[in-house]
Amino acid sequence: MKITLFRWLRWRFDLVHDMATPEAIVAGVEDGITFRGTNLWVLIFAILVASVGLNVNSTAVIIGAMLISPLMGPIVGVGFGAATMEVALIRRGLKNLFVAAGISLLVSALYFWLTPLTDAGSELLARTTPTTWDVLIALFGGAAGAVGLTRRARGNVVPGVAIATALMPPLCTAGYGLATAHWAYLFGALYLFFINCVFISLATFLVARILPLPVHTFVSSRRARQVQLSIWAVALLTAVPSVYLAAGIVRRTTFTHNAQRFVEEQLNLPGSFVVTRRLDADARTINVLLAGQQLTPAQLRQARGRLPEYRLTDARLTVRQGLARLDSADAQSLRSSLLEDVHSRNQQTLAGYDSRLAQLQQVLAAPDSPLSTGLPAAARLLREVQVEHPSVRQLGLSRVVQAAADSLRADTVVVVSVRARRPLPLAEQQRLQQWLSLRAGDKRRVQLLVQ
Repeated sequence: MKITLFRWLRWRFDLVHDMATPEAIVAGVEDGITFRGTNLWVLIFAILVASVGLNVNSTAVIIGAMLISPLMGPIVGVGFGAATMEVALIRRGLKNLFVAAGISLLVSALYFWLTPLTDAGSELLARTTPTTWDVLIALFGGAAGAVGLTRRARGNVVPGVAIATALMPPLCTAGYGLATAHWAYLFGALYLFFINCVFISLATFLVARILPLPVHTFVSSRRARQVQLSIWAVALLTAVPSVYLAAGIVRRTTFTHNAQRFVEEQLNLPGSFVVTRRLDADARTINVLLAGQQLTPAQLRQARGRLPEYRLTDARLTVRQGLARLDSADAQSLRSSLLEDVHSRNQQTLAGYDSRLAQLQQVLAAPDSPLSTGLPAAARLLREVQVEHPSVRQLGLSRVVQAAADSLRADTVVVVSVRARRPLPLAEQQRLQQWLSLRAGDKRRVQLLVQ
């Protein structure tokens, strides 16, 4: 029974049956590494599209830039070269990755230096502070991309990975920081880009090691051993900082989550409200500005005493009360919070409009709806009318609401306007009127206008 289950699991999760040939995989990897000609122009256009999207805070434009960006190629090449012990492939991948990143940084910085719009929207701010989820997305997205790259039919895996891992927006955000001298944005975005590169490359390395791909062989066994040790050393040097970065991100994310919960539950009391909060995970500080009714020293001591309950034992709490204590950092934090709130409300409003539009479309499409004409679309109705009345050349369809006085109910009339090559005889008009009334149903009044 155990053997049967093992065979079933092996058959179900097999990655070899639809794998492309090693030659095709290597050709695909090498095609994506070089930035020359087409790849270079596509990279520049993707940079400009992403910069415009970040500039105008458009999610759809940013997604389009991620789809056309060719930045995944060198990163996958480094991981694939490490797995197959192709030293030349690793060198080419690293060289072209540095070239692509440098070009992206310079072009985006030039755009943000020239554009008159210099405000940082929520889409741009979201690329300045990496979180734990960015590490997981890069790792799992890179693994999915490596699996998709080695298939005979790639499908939509690679474009999906390009969207999920988001390599282009962090580089353009770094360009914004360089152009506007916001060094925190520059280093935060480069930090996010480095995380994505490391974990995508690491995931590609692991997937390629699992698959039955040929490994580069050397004439000298000593040379082969040296190359193998060098590649594993590079892999470890890549993995160790990744683990360190992941641990640091987890620690900072946990501190931020606990600190936010502490502020909401212990300082956001009736009569007072939190204006801004500055949470520094590295310094373990919580700096809060309160407005409204001031907290007493006893309430502040009680709040500090509850810090251990939120796993914030070594955190340092600073509470400033009154808007007179507002400083420039608070103003920047408040501005960022307002931008995020406006963006969120706009998204909710658009979602509400879409839902309402879908409901109205369903109402109009319902045959028993009072808003429905009971007739098909104008183009289809014209073809039906021309069967009996071939001289009719144009047809318009509309709905007219006739208001009523006092308590009488408003009446809805379906107006059908037709234009013919020659005047329609009165008898033919009457027949057409009767047919339209029957076609629309007895509950609707149909008025025929002949031009």
